[in-house]
Amino acid sequence: MKRKNLVFIICSLLVVMAGCKKDEIDTPTRLFRPTSESVLVADSNAILVSWLQIRDAATYTLQLSKDTFNTIEKSLTITDTGRVLITNLAWETLYHVQVKANAADSLFNSKWSFLGAIKTPKFPTILATPGLGDITDNAIRVNWTNSGAAVTEIRILEAADSAVVKSAILSATDITAQTKIIEGLAGSTQYIVFLYSGGTVRGWSNFSTKAPFAGNLVDLREISGRPSVLADTISSIASGSTVILKRGELYTISSAISLNKSITIVSGTDLSIAEQAIISMSSNFNVVSGSVIDSIVFNDVRLRGTDYAAKYVFNINTASTIGKLNFISCKAEIFRGIIRLQSQPAIISNLLFDNCILDSLAGYGVLTVDVATALADNITIRNSTIYKAERIIVSKNNSTSVKMENCTVNEAALGNGAYYIDYNTAASNNVTNGITITNCIFGVGKINAAGQSVRGIRANAASNIDASNNFRTSDQVSLGNDIPGIITYTRPSTQLFQDPLNGIFKIMDVTFPGRSNAGDPRWRL
Repeated sequence: MKRKNLVFIICSLLVVMAGCKKDEIDTPTRLFRPTSESVLVADSNAILVSWLQIRDAATYTLQLSKDTFNTIEKSLTITDTGRVLITNLAWETLYHVQVKANAADSLFNSKWSFLGAIKTPKFPTILATPGLGDITDNAIRVNWTNSGAAVTEIRILEAADSAVVKSAILSATDITAQTKIIEGLAGSTQYIVFLYSGGTVRGWSNFSTKAPFAGNLVDLREISGRPSVLADTISSIASGSTVILKRGELYTISSAISLNKSITIVSGTDLSIAEQAIISMSSNFNVVSGSVIDSIVFNDVRLRGTDYAAKYVFNINTASTIGKLNFISCKAEIFRGIIRLQSQPAIISNLLFDNCILDSLAGYGVLTVDVATALADNITIRNSTIYKAERIIVSKNNSTSVKMENCTVNEAALGNGAYYIDYNTAASNNVTNGITITNCIFGVGKINAAGQSVRGIRANAASNIDASNNFRTSDQVSLGNDIPGIITYTRPSTQLFQDPLNGIFKIMDVTFPGRSNAGDPRWRL
């Protein structure tokens, strides 16, 4: 090939290649995705979003979603800026944010760029969130802190449709007290409470009313100043009835009452009265011979003996059976014993103390099965405080199970050798499914002239003892039969508890290893 032809071919190729490059540069391409300029900022119920601008972007599209863009809460088109403040959003809500750059020809829009997620803050409210103690089956106690403009009104809305069901204009007394009780609500219903200063919302909170009492109700709350009304009523009501007592009212059991029916005795709800109904007992409950009772329940009442001389809640001396005997959220104090199965084959299939304070009990303690033919089969004490008690559980017969869980025990059992749990060592006194003690704190023993030393558990060798996370204070002096694995803490009860002599067992020692997971939950840190 001649030299001049070769030069001509090369020049021709260069021209073609140059033309290709020019075409490529002039062809539009998809825009790059925007990238964040700074972190998302949530200020009040608004979110500030910023991103680096893209050359050749005509506009931007920004979207907000609460559910990772399955649904879009807001979609905005933004021009000439890479920053936008999105207002009027929901309070205390997590939002996801994405943005894309739009070209003049939508074919070349960028893909979506996820800029992150951020939660708007809680509404700046003066309203206190209602607690369980502020709500009943038909009322709510609304509390707030006076700040800024004076509060003027409370509205209760039904959550299902936001219909206003109650409205209360606040008096000067209400405002000063910073509290108001709203009554007349339905039980087991979801509501929203709103607090207003004029037309301005100062806060809101969702709540649900408690379930109302159900079944055959005998309501004694309208009867005051007649202490015998409970004793007078029990004999005439149907089995399975729930007797509702007035909070703070005194009721007396002045002569023995023998039961032959299921019954529940409970303090009624009343947000204006904190104190439980008081049942003062100069005598006790018994059971009609031959009775088979499904359940007896004491709920949220205070049972108080008049002295320690032969005063019990139950002193059963008949052949009878109780399926369930429950004490729920009760206080029992100043008794020779709470339950004594005195004689005859009296049987309690299931005995429960839950969230109770058991105080000042003499030699028959919480439970004494005082005859070998009687039986307390399954025994549970949980979330409770026992103090100033000479005994806790004593049985002359066997049981199926014994459980103590999340309990605080102090000044118990009687010093100089009493046991916390005593089944003695006879072959017949076996706990078939074992004794379980977990998350309990045992303080000093109850003082006796001979000292305060105590023993742990006495039971037949066949009775398995399962124990974990239990503590005793340094002033608890043991004479043996210790709870297996119990941990001796280095400080005495007077340094672990706030005021044990007066029944205040709030843990005040922040170094105590069981401060958040042992003892009665009401006292934990």
